[in-house]
Amino acid sequence: MRFDDPALFALLVVLVPYLWLLRREARLVRPRYLLPQLFGAPPLASRPSRKLRAAPWLGLLRVGALLLLIVAAARPQATTVEAVKPAEGIDIVLVMDTSSSMTQARLSNDQTRMEAARIVARAFVAERQANGSDRIGLVMFQRRALVMSPLTLDLDAIDEMIEVSVRSGLIPDGTALGVATMEAIDLLRGSDAASRIVVVLTDGENNVPDITPNQSTAVARAVGVRLYTIGLPTNAQQIGVALNELTLVYMADETGGVYFRATDARELAEAYRSISELERERVGDEIFLTTQELAPWFLMLAGLLIVVEVGLRSTWWRRTP
Repeated sequence: MRFDDPALFALLVVLVPYLWLLRREARLVRPRYLLPQLFGAPPLASRPSRKLRAAPWLGLLRVGALLLLIVAAARPQATTVEAVKPAEGIDIVLVMDTSSSMTQARLSNDQTRMEAARIVARAFVAERQANGSDRIGLVMFQRRALVMSPLTLDLDAIDEMIEVSVRSGLIPDGTALGVATMEAIDLLRGSDAASRIVVVLTDGENNVPDITPNQSTAVARAVGVRLYTIGLPTNAQQIGVALNELTLVYMADETGGVYFRATDARELAEAYRSISELERERVGDEIFLTTQELAPWFLMLAGLLIVVEVGLRSTWWRRTP
């Protein structure tokens, strides 16, 4: 139970003088009836009955009624949580590296990096779909960046794109990390969401000089977009590609995001899960409550006490002239 206007409990101070008067009345000399006396004997007085002794304490019923009236004025309410959901949606752009190195190196014994990345990204999209208020855009890149989808609530379409279309070989090979990040930032420029983030997944180092990762990071910082980066370390001697983790750390740190290093499928899934939790903490939750006003019940109880007091004073404790 909560009170909508608890400041009105200050009215309880009026009960203090009333209780003092009630106690004083109870201590006053009660009626005494003189009995016939013998000549020379001291007067005899009868002891007042229990009914008369209890009469002053009828005022306690009025005290209770006043207390209930004050509680009712403070508007007691019973609240029940009906639902909890994110307070505002998050706008997210997934940037996925589809360079040939993603298909050459394996993240586990039975999965290439590309296969593992698709599985984890689809799970991330499914979680966002359960929330119902997040929009997702999709960018994939090799030597060029390709915008697969602008921000949308149609996450079924995003899921299908990741499963079917995100793959190596659709565009010339390379690692245009800076260009892809800038394309993702452009998708978020018109967004008014509570949180705007870009999740960048790569296993290589930027090798397209058109836009550098540092330049795209500066733009992200200027427009208030957070960059979360995920690096998949590779064996450079085997596939000829080295991951520049310092660049990914810089991109995240400069924009308020976090860098994650994933060496296997479990760590990759954990990275996406951590991003989800971090963003939910930022925007908080909206709680839907059902409120029931309890003041009428307190008013009825107060009225009942007043009726009882008036009834007793008019009948059992009625005063005779």
